[in-house]
Amino acid sequence: MANNKVFIVIDGNSVVHRAFHALPMLTGKDGAPAGAVYGFALALFKAVEDFHPDYIAACFDTKAPTFRHKEFENYKAQRPETPKTLIPQFEKLRHLLQDFGVEVFSQDGFEADDLIASVIAAAKKDPQSGQVDFYILTGDYDSLQLVGGNVRAFIINRGVKNAVLYDAKKVKEAFGVMPGQITDLKALAGDSSDNIPGAPGIGPKGAVEILANCDHLEDIYAASEAGEKTCLGGTTHARNLEKILLENKATILRFKKIVTMLDDAPVGPVFERCAFGNFSGPRPAEALRELGFVSLIKRLGPPATSRNATLF
Repeated sequence: MANNKVFIVIDGNSVVHRAFHALPMLTGKDGAPAGAVYGFALALFKAVEDFHPDYIAACFDTKAPTFRHKEFENYKAQRPETPKTLIPQFEKLRHLLQDFGVEVFSQDGFEADDLIASVIAAAKKDPQSGQVDFYILTGDYDSLQLVGGNVRAFIINRGVKNAVLYDAKKVKEAFGVMPGQITDLKALAGDSSDNIPGAPGIGPKGAVEILANCDHLEDIYAASEAGEKTCLGGTTHARNLEKILLENKATILRFKKIVTMLDDAPVGPVFERCAFGNFSGPRPAEALRELGFVSLIKRLGPPATSRNATLF
């Protein structure tokens, strides 16, 4: 709603990686690589200029393993190691966000995705959340499972200028399922970004077909265990799909658990913690000058666009 307050939740790892790969090698005032920090700052400035957020949270992974690595040893095993020139930029970015007055969330045992879900879940426990619009800034489609009502997601694809806004209708149009079915879809069809193979013989088309008839995988398994007809129907094709689902039940449900974002990280009350002061005070400009990002200082001024503008 136009008069609602705005809460932006940033997938820090996702945005910084995309900034790193989208921009040429840039260095800071100290001569060290800083392109990812610069690109992240650009995305942040654009979001602030377009939406005038009242609250901002930036969520990051830690090096500690999560339950997902224990559940599935090949989880994200295909991903290359973080580039050596990117690793030190995370610390620079954290300091810059602190200087900007942006609250950072990072906690062992939880991925950035989990912290995003937990920040939003914690905020929704507060009575004022009904007058707040949440926007998730990320390059990861996992966050689409949180979309609905006053929660939307901006997915960065080929740079921040090409980010796409997803509400529930857009998710359905793009993927053929509702946001609440995204975890079922990933469990069935697989997710190459997380190295999740999915159910054998199903694929994206079969997964969408199954979820068009059944709200969730658990509905299928519950009906089967009760000796009742499942929502898949009685055709030969439907029975073949049901056979695959039943034979791979444990694996499929394990994949669904892995791709589900946890929302129980102990983040505490978040509204006061994440209140954003629009880069107030001298420190934001000083921090940019120390990094050698002098050209960005002008972006700290009062936003000139309306809150109803389009992000990116």
